[in-house]
Amino acid sequence: MVAFLVAGVILGVLARVLHHDPDDPGVPITLVLGVVGAVVGGAGMNAVLGDPLASLGAWSFTAACLLSFVLLGLLEGGVGRTRP
Repeated sequence: MVAFLVAGVILGVLARVLHHDPDDPGVPITLVLGVVGAVVGGAGMNAVLGDPLASLGAWSFTAACLLSFVLLGLLEGGVGRTRP
């Protein structure tokens, strides 16, 4: 589970560094969304595979990264925001 948390923080920071715009949400929201995506993705894949939720495997880590990327992409892409 700690690996999912660390991956989420790293991906959140990476998303912030790669796409920094003054109109984007702040750093705390980006980090929290990265961590939530990683934990839900990793634990969800472990549940699908029948592994313990906190175990780290290649598939669960991949799912954690992918879901985190998708959520951060939606956040950075402006889903839910109106453009003037």
